[in-house]
Amino acid sequence: MSADASPKGSQPPPSSSLGKRISRIVFIALLLDILSFTIILPLLPRSLEAYKLREGSDSTTLLGWTLANVSHLRELILTKAGPRASHFLEQGARADLVLLGGLLGSVYSLLQCIVAPIIGRAADRFGRRRTLMLCMAGNIVWTVLWVFSYSFESFLVARIIAGLSEGNVQLSTTIIADVTDPQTRSHGMALVGIASHGMALVGIAFAVGFTLGPSIGAYFSRLSLESASSSGVLGYAPFATAAVFSLALLLTESVYLYVKLPETLDFGKTKAAAAAAAARQIPESSDTLVEQETEDTMDASEKHAQQKLQNQQNLSAKRILRRLNYIHFGYLFFFSGMEYTLTFLTHDKFNFSNAQQGKLLGFIGIVSTLLQGGYVRRVKGKSAHRDKSLVAQGMAGCAVGLLSIAMCCINADSKGEAAGQPSWWLWAGALGFAVASATVVNCLNSMVSLVGAAADGSASSTGRKLGDFRSAGQIGRALGPMFACSLYWLSGAASCYIVGTAAVAVITLTFVASIPATPEIDSKKKIC
Repeated sequence: MSADASPKGSQPPPSSSLGKRISRIVFIALLLDILSFTIILPLLPRSLEAYKLREGSDSTTLLGWTLANVSHLRELILTKAGPRASHFLEQGARADLVLLGGLLGSVYSLLQCIVAPIIGRAADRFGRRRTLMLCMAGNIVWTVLWVFSYSFESFLVARIIAGLSEGNVQLSTTIIADVTDPQTRSHGMALVGIASHGMALVGIAFAVGFTLGPSIGAYFSRLSLESASSSGVLGYAPFATAAVFSLALLLTESVYLYVKLPETLDFGKTKAAAAAAAARQIPESSDTLVEQETEDTMDASEKHAQQKLQNQQNLSAKRILRRLNYIHFGYLFFFSGMEYTLTFLTHDKFNFSNAQQGKLLGFIGIVSTLLQGGYVRRVKGKSAHRDKSLVAQGMAGCAVGLLSIAMCCINADSKGEAAGQPSWWLWAGALGFAVASATVVNCLNSMVSLVGAAADGSASSTGRKLGDFRSAGQIGRALGPMFACSLYWLSGAASCYIVGTAAVAVITLTFVASIPATPEIDSKKKIC
């Protein structure tokens, strides 16, 4: 940053070029972070299977004790239900991995739900950069533990630390909100200078990360570090080579952020102060004097009416913000739950290898990236109405995708398809997931950043508002995998995805009906 950009002791105003430079820094760092995060996704089913082979038969271990109790519960349900029991439960111990996976996913998201508001408030109080570097330290610690997680207990401890440390997405959206104004914040953005810079960075980073990360994880899973003599806490985890590469990405990201990223907490305040100072330097014209006289003669009732209207608009903004939080919770409850079961479904129904899991998740990422760059960035951000339209389209795509996967399951159950040969319904479902991934959460974040500033007439608490919004979503992410995996375990895959289809369809209709159209939201944006 240039030294002449601001008074001593303050940050320079976020000019267009500075905002773009910081946005590019955030994009690169977030891409590295999401690549590291997604490496583990295709490996989870077979990782749990590997831990089960190592210690599942030993009831003195946490995994052995858990599986024994799950097995007892399964047998009890089969006995009570008789012929009405799900055919999936009759698979025995293989079915129990789905429930165990749901429990693991819920623990991770529950911890993120708890820590998200704390991270948001820490970013508002201590600064975005300092809080982000602390999160990076936690990410590095958990990944080191993952490399050496020979036992399931140590892997669980690693995932707990991961859940408490993952604040990068939340802080990235906060930093982008710091360095962009409401008119450019939600514009679609591709790589360096292709389009205007704004909140869509996060969506593109997700899309690219989900395209490459699972494939990278599948590739490195073939390169084994494990040794037959490994044991205890000093042994390697299943697919430890993928964990080592994930660690390398996080170390690179940490160094890059430490060197490149400036603090952005005071950018908004400095920009407002600079604008006020510039306004004071403008000589008063005759028109200005007339306006001043008019204001001076305005009676108290008119001022009271203006203040009342302002208060009503602020209350309306807060009401919309609460609705967006509820919708975020409900949508992610079902979407994340169904998404989480996808790799377990393909493992269960079609015995997908790590490479096939990576191919499926990579397909979702590629389509999501193309949608982000070719469609979303052209439509998104010019008005809140367009953001709302994209959210509705994404939710509808999610509902259609879930229905397609339900049809895939019904088809597989009725025809007994060969392992590894799913019907085209699976890929249609993956397409629906891609549409949802490219639009919904990204555009909801943008709407919250715009409407949230109107809730109290200030952008200084953006971190807190985005933290509360993310926390609502993380509650859904925490409960969703456990709910979906339990439903899958009890009633089978087809019933699980049919329920998800109906729920997302209802949430879509609720969103369209309860969030106001462009004029109301855009008027709040102008108030800010």
